[in-house]
Amino acid sequence: MKRIKQLAALTLAALGLASAVSVSAAEETRTFENRFGKVEVPVKPQCVVSLHDFSLTIQLLELGVRPCGSVARKKLWSDPYFRGVQHRFDLGDTAYVGSHKSPDEEAIAMLEPDLIVGLSYHEQLKDKLSQIAPVVILPTQETPVSEWAAQLADLVGAGDRFRDQQKEYSWVIEEFKRLVPQPENVSVTTLEIYEDNFQLIGRGGLDDVIADMGLGRPVGYQNAKKGINYSLERVGDFDADIIIDTYEPLLDSREETEEFRASPQWQNLFAVKNNQFLYFNRSRYGDSMGGLTGSAYLLLSHIAERDLKTQK
Repeated sequence: MKRIKQLAALTLAALGLASAVSVSAAEETRTFENRFGKVEVPVKPQCVVSLHDFSLTIQLLELGVRPCGSVARKKLWSDPYFRGVQHRFDLGDTAYVGSHKSPDEEAIAMLEPDLIVGLSYHEQLKDKLSQIAPVVILPTQETPVSEWAAQLADLVGAGDRFRDQQKEYSWVIEEFKRLVPQPENVSVTTLEIYEDNFQLIGRGGLDDVIADMGLGRPVGYQNAKKGINYSLERVGDFDADIIIDTYEPLLDSREETEEFRASPQWQNLFAVKNNQFLYFNRSRYGDSMGGLTGSAYLLLSHIAERDLKTQK
């Protein structure tokens, strides 16, 4: 009996030591720094909350980190929809914490996260959310996807996985340039059509991919402002060899823009007349390294591996 009690005591002591080590590891921190400042963050975050599904949540999952909470799109009386994510990953253990524009502070606090990650425009929420957990803002509007994705990988300790992503993406870019030796002679416009106007936007990292492949842009696109609405009458200013738009099934955007795409102004575009208008499902890929690679494969197939007509 005495021997059994001694073994029990040793077991409890060992468990206590293991628990202490675990707590110590969870509490170990380091300083993370980028253009948004310095933040003391956990070395090994255990519960990460993402403030953007299409960019951060998908990139975390691609890195092998399952966020404990994430924002999502949500219609009334419907389940949340994690864009670019839920057709690829199981989100059963990820809690919905509101929209990307108005995250639910109470829902986030209930998760007791040790790290919150947001996009550039979430900087205004940083002070308030920092009362719950350390908040890191990534320069998603100021830098290419690959740059801020590298910061996120460093933040969560997934550098090896990120380097694998980089290697695959670099291979696709090199293969494209091998097949298209003068990519600057192929002009591309990326836009997003709405019911009665459009903006110059490339989702899923398309604009980064186009730049990395060395593809050209029409003069009108080069001189235009991004992030503002243009009327249908202006669409001819951005005519190109290839025109790319993306639609969001959740928002019925393909159906709602049929009239725009049936207009004479649209139908007379070079790319449309030559069947070189590419229309991709926006939620197929997110703004992530996986999105870059997926978009690169699409352009490899649709541009490098087909007979293409150009205006030059």
